[in-house]
Amino acid sequence: MLLPSAMFAVSAVYVIAGVIGRRVQPRNRVGPLFVLVGVGWLLDYTVDDGSFLFMLVCKAWPALLGHVLLAFPTGRLRTLPRRLAVAAGYVETLVLGVAFEFERLPWAAAAIDAETGATAVIGFSMLGLQLHRWRVSSIAQRRTLTAMVGAAAVAIVVFVVWEPVERAGLQPPLVVLMLALSGIPFAYLAGLLRRRMDRGEVADLVVRLSGDSRHAGVQEALAATLHDPGLRVAYWVAEQERYVDVDGRPVALDSVHTRVDRGGVPVAVLLHDPVLDLELVDAACAAVGLALENERLTAELRAKVRQLAESRAKVLRAAEQGRRRLERDLHDGVQQRLLSAAMTLGLAETVPPDRARALAAEAKQAVLATIDDLRAVCHGIHPPVLAERGLHGAVRELTALAEPRVDLTLDLPDTVPPLVETTAYYVVAEALANVTKHAEASRTEVVITGRGGRLVVRVDDDGRGGADPAHGSGLRGLSERVEANGGTMRVVSAARTGTSVRVVLPCGS
Repeated sequence: MLLPSAMFAVSAVYVIAGVIGRRVQPRNRVGPLFVLVGVGWLLDYTVDDGSFLFMLVCKAWPALLGHVLLAFPTGRLRTLPRRLAVAAGYVETLVLGVAFEFERLPWAAAAIDAETGATAVIGFSMLGLQLHRWRVSSIAQRRTLTAMVGAAAVAIVVFVVWEPVERAGLQPPLVVLMLALSGIPFAYLAGLLRRRMDRGEVADLVVRLSGDSRHAGVQEALAATLHDPGLRVAYWVAEQERYVDVDGRPVALDSVHTRVDRGGVPVAVLLHDPVLDLELVDAACAAVGLALENERLTAELRAKVRQLAESRAKVLRAAEQGRRRLERDLHDGVQQRLLSAAMTLGLAETVPPDRARALAAEAKQAVLATIDDLRAVCHGIHPPVLAERGLHGAVRELTALAEPRVDLTLDLPDTVPPLVETTAYYVVAEALANVTKHAEASRTEVVITGRGGRLVVRVDDDGRGGADPAHGSGLRGLSERVEANGGTMRVVSAARTGTSVRVVLPCGS
């Protein structure tokens, strides 16, 4: 009487664990698989006769159990080796079912004799995959896997050696097998209980953060609550249109992340281990939403300070390069011509009058050429057309001469600061030059608008795209110029969809 009751108990443990798992994680397949294992175990040991298909289903519980182990904790078989191992388990069940049903087939006896070896190979392959996954996992993943891997190791070893021991003439107690198999659902239930306890820890986050004045308090508290030491928090900076860490450094979203919004506006993202319970992550983000918003403001300020420092350094380097260029141009061009003119006039003082007039005319031509050189140097410092016509007229002249045809829209404020005016002009000039040289476009659109204390410059084309500011000295120089004036520049240039250059410059009254 004890043995049948124990069998029912094993089945009940699997079914109860599956029902609880289904209720707690309705989108996870582990729960239904546990229910099928429990039902299959019970039918296998209580039903002796039935149709071939029914008996085949009853005998499939070991393959289902292997499926559960390799699919835990997500319920999905994410790698090819796991899929192959599970498929091998189902194939073994099918082949043995056919062999036992049709024992007269030529290959049936060989298949039955090979059952023990096949079970050992498949079982230990599954165990090896589990151990390998545990070894290469992160700390957060190991926390989830450890109990299940331990229970699976015991169950697989006992199940694999069970039949060889029986064939050797020994009669091991069936209770040993039942206890070994029961460890798996208990390990699963322990994981669900730990998950519930983790959700309880979320309530302590606000209290923990209220007394934490350190600048990395939110990240550390979230990492401790979610048990993910590698968790990072990145904050959204709207003006720069990118995420930064708490020190203002740019962060690449190259791992699994969860976005945090407040009022429909992005605040931050959590870069975390993919094994984390997303519902728990969402609950933690909701609990620390206000703290994340406060730290976002700090991160945004640090990002602006960092950008300002980088821009200042770039401007200083550019100014030094410009000074050296001007010094070289003046020394090699203007200075040499003036010295030549002075020497010519000095020679004219020592020669007869008719020869002196010829030398004076030569000196005059040298001075006029020097004036042209000075104009060329000045043109490199500030475009004369801006001084003569302002941004409105200068941009109209640029677009009128550009190829291909340019559609121009101007809505400028009454006054534009000179530095902003110059920067906007060079943005349009460089962007149109890139369109002509590289884009192979049929149409270009230039839009310059000013409102709300900002001047927005946008240049779009329908060319081949592929522009990258990181690899183009022209766009990179423009970006540095824009940042030096407190603005932002964004280039969107997907292949075969054209290029869009958008610049926002502060234009206070």
